[in-house]
Amino acid sequence: MRLTFTAAIAALLCLSHAQAADQVPVGRLPRTVVPDKVAVELKIDPAQTRFSGTVRMHVQVAEATRVVWMHGRDLKISRARIMPRNGANQDFTVAEADVSGVLKLTVPKPIQAGEALIEIVYDAPFGQLQGAYRVKPDGNDYVVTQMEALGARNTFPGFDEPGFKQPWDISLVVPNGQNAVANTRELRSEKAGEGWTRHVFATTENLPSYLIAFAVGPWDIVDGPDLPPNAVRNYPVKLRGIAAKGQGARMKYALANTGVIVAAQEAYFDIPYPFDKLDLVAAPDFSAGAMENAGLIVYRDSLMFADEKSEVRARQGYWGTHSHELAHQWFGDLVTMPWWDDLWLNEAFATWMGNKIVGQLQPGFHTDRGLMESALGAMGEDSLASTRRVHEPINEFTDIESAFDGITYSKGGAVLAMFERYVGEEKFRDAIRAYLRKHARGNATSADLINAIAEVSDDPAGVRAAFNGFIDQPGVPIVHVGAKCDGPKPLLLVEQERYLPVGSVAPKAGEWLLPLCVRYGDKNGLHEQCGLVGGKSATVELQTDACPSFVMPNANGAGYYRFAMSPADQANLEANFDKLNEREQRSFADSVEAAYAAGAIDSRTFLGAAARLANAPVRQTATAPLDTIGWMIQHLARNDAEKQSLRDFVGRIYGPRLARMGTVPKAGESDDDRLLRNSLIATMAGTAKQPALRADLAAKGRAVLGIGGDGALHLDAIATDQRGLALRMAMEEGDAAVFDVLLAHLSSSQDPVLRGQLLGALGSAKDPALAARARALALEPGKLRRNELRTVIYGGRDDDAARQASRAWLDANFAALEAKVNPGGASLINGYVGGMCSVAEADSVVPKFGQRMSTLEGGPRALAQAVEEVKLCASLKTQQSRAGVQLP
Repeated sequence: MRLTFTAAIAALLCLSHAQAADQVPVGRLPRTVVPDKVAVELKIDPAQTRFSGTVRMHVQVAEATRVVWMHGRDLKISRARIMPRNGANQDFTVAEADVSGVLKLTVPKPIQAGEALIEIVYDAPFGQLQGAYRVKPDGNDYVVTQMEALGARNTFPGFDEPGFKQPWDISLVVPNGQNAVANTRELRSEKAGEGWTRHVFATTENLPSYLIAFAVGPWDIVDGPDLPPNAVRNYPVKLRGIAAKGQGARMKYALANTGVIVAAQEAYFDIPYPFDKLDLVAAPDFSAGAMENAGLIVYRDSLMFADEKSEVRARQGYWGTHSHELAHQWFGDLVTMPWWDDLWLNEAFATWMGNKIVGQLQPGFHTDRGLMESALGAMGEDSLASTRRVHEPINEFTDIESAFDGITYSKGGAVLAMFERYVGEEKFRDAIRAYLRKHARGNATSADLINAIAEVSDDPAGVRAAFNGFIDQPGVPIVHVGAKCDGPKPLLLVEQERYLPVGSVAPKAGEWLLPLCVRYGDKNGLHEQCGLVGGKSATVELQTDACPSFVMPNANGAGYYRFAMSPADQANLEANFDKLNEREQRSFADSVEAAYAAGAIDSRTFLGAAARLANAPVRQTATAPLDTIGWMIQHLARNDAEKQSLRDFVGRIYGPRLARMGTVPKAGESDDDRLLRNSLIATMAGTAKQPALRADLAAKGRAVLGIGGDGALHLDAIATDQRGLALRMAMEEGDAAVFDVLLAHLSSSQDPVLRGQLLGALGSAKDPALAARARALALEPGKLRRNELRTVIYGGRDDDAARQASRAWLDANFAALEAKVNPGGASLINGYVGGMCSVAEADSVVPKFGQRMSTLEGGPRALAQAVEEVKLCASLKTQQSRAGVQLP
């Protein structure tokens, strides 16, 4: 049949529309149908393997369509119907169209534009540490949730993207006598049939699906002190702790210190806490450290059980994680990114803000050092060719998990800190307040935040360009700085390129508009100078008439960049090391580490600098060389004699410091002294392998276990901070009898901190048969919590034979292990490649794991980065082997 031109065009348009409707949206969903309110009722019995639910979504249909795309994974849907305001009701035909959980709902006749109600009735299995999942820590069954990033679609059908943000009505039907909590306060409870109670909760604020949360079971629910009114909020907020049965009293410290954190954040934001109550859930098994669900924050229970007597890292971990999650109540919950490419707006900001608030409230924690340390760690990841941008496009579901990494959290946090310092604290704070007020209860992008910060600066265009340069391109700048004093004014010659380690295949291309701050000394004292510096090379005139005696290219260590200098300028800087502040000394240490990894210096030069750094006043700087020295022992030393020479060197440069401190904690000493002592003891026992110290620690570890005594645990046999190391030494120096005692105590304990210490010891077993027994625990049903699995999976691999055995086991059991740690299964590849340092080993990984990793959340990038790191290790080994191990 012949068509007129007009008819032909119309036919083509219809065909194009039909093809578009059939194309599965593995990334963002189309906006043809958008929800404006969602009601979810779930019927949950924690003792069962499945639950059921009904979801009613009020939606706006933008244009006529026969297809509605949404999300749902592993759901058994018994009825799905659309009821338009104008039009006949229709039943959907539902198909799961993609492994990521994309649902295609089709009706016989087009749904017309306008309002409609979608109703879906279904049942589903409980998840594995995502979605709604079950835990059984104490013989009782509990249900808790983790919706981010893709868990919501395992729990209810819907529009599972951060850009779909609307109010929710949640109802939970649970067995009589069970407790139920959700994001908002409970409005009422009522009978829901024989043996069941319906709990109805207040309508939420606008929220995306990934922030919906609930918990069901025989939870302890304990009241904390209400968050009192203050200058920002004129009403109290209800605060509660939720823990497994019998554990609620352990949340006293966590609840008592919540109010001061919230008040400090309210004062910073000048916006009241945004939700109607605050519940803190201590989950007995949880994959992440914590999750910022609006009004119902979920934590690993160990974080919520810290108190004044806990080891330093546990207590500081509580403050840091809690402040991070509370910051999310504004940054992420009140204002949400529209898509996962802007995840850094949530996580980088909470990383920066959490450290800032804890630094104000607990100055002895020195959180600025911790933030700097995490930024330096991110620089390692950011030096890879396979790294990603902070503001990285997310095209499909396997990309999303990759965004939860050091680039998002630590690099993003460091970039925020750098621009806060450059713009000024007060101006930066004012920009954050304006941004939150403008976008409250809605969504905002990177451009929205950057524009807000740029507008309060003295150079909006420059700050905007500089900020975008750091989030929209990958890599770490390295700045080559040299002083020139042969003209009327001293100058700094500045060149920049991308920092790359030896063997990198990444291009050196990259150019940043740098917020460059330098500190220099001359006859008139110390000076600091800042400015935006761009171009491959630039000249900066110093604001002095005297030639500087030294230049520190990263004043206050605030810049997210590395630096290099000529040998003469580097020598001048090292000679003035004591004039640098603590952050600048750490930045100097990083420049030495980076130079070694780039092949610019050999082991003699590095170890000479390490001897100086070992006496630096700040813990992080003093211990900075240890990872590289450990690498030398494992990969560079050609024989046992060279390994021992490096161990002896470690003992010589760190031993006197430990001797001065002593191995026993002192009353009233700082947290930092305790942490440094613990690091030095671990170094002497582990890296230096000093026999007397190892024997002493092993004896104390056996005393903790009651070996040779009554067989009972004696937790006070050694300082709390040293207990985990002592238990590991007992196992490393012990035999099957020690293993059996450790295992027996593990089986009888529900204390999450002690369990972690016992498992760490079991995982450190050296004997091949015992190491195999430790790994087998990961597969034994009900033996370990799922967040404990990695402790034994990655343990006991200090020599090549042990690593080979571990790899063979992980390869053989990959599917079972991945299912247990899902959605974090992609990280298992790091356990497999650990210790590899040859091109041949790297080339063997992709054929074995390429297919397995291709459909895992975060799998493709995790595989690429693991293989690249092995090849870089091989290149560095080749480069540094030319000179070999040379002690200074």
